[in-house]
Order: sequence, then C-alpha cells, then structure tokens
Amino acid sequence: MFRHDAFHSGANPVAPPAGSRLQWIFETGGQIWSSPAIGLDGTIYIGSLDHKLYAVSSSGKLAWSFETLAYVFSSPAVAGDGTVYFGSVDGHLYAVRSGQLKWAVPLQNCAFSSPALGRDGTVYVGSNAWQLLAISPAGEILWHFATKGPISSTPAILRNGYLLIGSDDAWLYAVRPDGAGVGAFEARGPVRSSPAVGRDGTAYFGSDDGEVYAIDAAGRVRWSFNANAAVQSSPAIAPDGTVVVGSADHHVYAILPDGRLRWMVKTAAPVASSPAIAADGTVYVGSDDGTVWAIGPNGDVRWTYKTGGTVFSSPAIGFDGSMYVGSADGRLYAFR
Repeated sequence: MFRHDAFHSGANPVAPPAGSRLQWIFETGGQIWSSPAIGLDGTIYIGSLDHKLYAVSSSGKLAWSFETLAYVFSSPAVAGDGTVYFGSVDGHLYAVRSGQLKWAVPLQNCAFSSPALGRDGTVYVGSNAWQLLAISPAGEILWHFATKGPISSTPAILRNGYLLIGSDDAWLYAVRPDGAGVGAFEARGPVRSSPAVGRDGTAYFGSDDGEVYAIDAAGRVRWSFNANAAVQSSPAIAPDGTVVVGSADHHVYAILPDGRLRWMVKTAAPVASSPAIAADGTVYVGSDDGTVWAIGPNGDVRWTYKTGGTVFSSPAIGFDGSMYVGSADGRLYAFR
C-alpha cells in the first residue's frame, strides 16, 4: 500500500542491486500523481489523471486498466487476494480485481487520501467530506469518523488496530478500531502528510506549518524539527530510526531519532514526494523539478534521473530491489 506497510514506514527489507539503471518506461494517457503499489506477484498498480488505474507487469507490459469517471490521485492498496482498492476524484472508493469491478462505495466527495488495509481486510480511507471511513471487504461502510476539514492524509494503523490520520483542520487524530476518537494533536497548519509510526509507537508527520513532529504513544511531543516550509511529504523511517522527509524548501532531510539533523540534500524545487528506503539505507525520492534522487544513508547523492514532469509520486521498491515511480509526464519509470 502507500508507504509500503500499515505503519507507513516507507522502508523495504530488500536491498537494491548495485549500479541501478533505468529498466523500462510505461506510458499512460495523463499525468501521474499517484504512487505505485506492488502486488504479491510483482504487478505494479498506479493511477493516472487520464481517469484510469493501471496494472503493469514487472517487465513493463500492460496487464489491464480500469477506467473511473475522474482523475485518480489516490495511491492503491493491494489485498492478499489481489483485490485493488483506490479512490477517484469522482467521489468513489473502488474495489477491482483482475480489471473487473467488485464494488464502488460513494465517499460523498472526492478522494485524495489513499486507502490503508487492516489485518482483517477492513479498508480505511479519508474523504474531502471531512471524514475517515471504515469499509468492509464486501463494500459495506462500517463507520465514519468526522473531522473539521478535508482529509488528504492516509491513515496509519497501529499494532492495536488504532488509526492515526491528519486533516486540513491542522489536527492529527487517533481513532479506535470501532470509529471512536481517543485523542488528537493540533499542529499550526494543515496536516496533509501521512503519519509514519516507529517501533516504539512514536508517530512522525509533517505539517504546512513547516514542522516535522514526533509524537509519542501518549500524545506528547517528543520533538519538532523546523523544515523551513510546508511539509506535505510523508516521513520514512530507516531501520536505525532515522526519519527522512522532504520539504517545500527544496530539501530532503534526515533527522536522528532525538530530533537532530543528520544530513540534508538540496534539490532544485520543493519536495512533496515521500521517500522510500531500501535495506541498505538508500533513499529514493522525487522532486518537483522532475528529478528522481537516490541518496546514500550518509547523505551522498548516488545518482539522479530527470523525468519530463514533476515527481510528486512516491517511489516503491519491489521484491527484487527494483524501484518504481511515476511522473507528471504521464510515465511510470522502473529502475533496477
């Protein structure tokens, strides 16, 4: 799913092969702002502004596509049985398997939030109708939790089933598996970043107020880091606890577990893409200047690749170490 797992760690236990290079390019009919998700068989799923969700084989061939009535900004989540869940700006959450519609649930407003899957198959997704919804694998709305603003953040799921999600109303909410709110933390700006949860239960997220926050399991601020501009990128957590995140100030930041700066890399434009971290510590991230970056665990730039459009999409790492990312030039890129 978006950010790899239910905790949104952005970390993958697979190391990339040495000497990564462009493997193939798959072209859609519109800009790509969605982030790829990878199925158990290696199929890559990604949405496009041409109103379609695409299923692409690991060799770069079209397996199938499914057309909605509007843009697909949402990043898909893939269940173990191959069902793909994703939202569309047409206001629906879709469940599609092998290119065939299983069901579509109206969300009352467009969906920028990406769905997250619980252990029991429950689908959790935010809506611009100011609510977080829980939907059964059969397409039944189980409950909804009201916020005070639209939701473009994606929920993270804790080990106890509790959910964390941000909202444009500047709050990060904690919600029980039955839909009851159990706590909230107020930032000083919209929370469009999706929270990532560390092994100790600490939640990391950014805000348009320019801060990256670390909130412990009791809802207390452990630290905040000033990233100088809006942080809509979602943090990734390396195995050693380092938090990596992009900022609209044109930088990618690596923050130590105690909140101190480890390193920063300057790009030529804002960084709204959310990083992915391979097992060897390599960080992959996109930039609004159209560049894909591969950064070593110590902040050394290993390689860059220039696409033809903004890279808002967040990279995903496959089982063989391949890395996939979309661009606003309408292409899905595969690096190995």
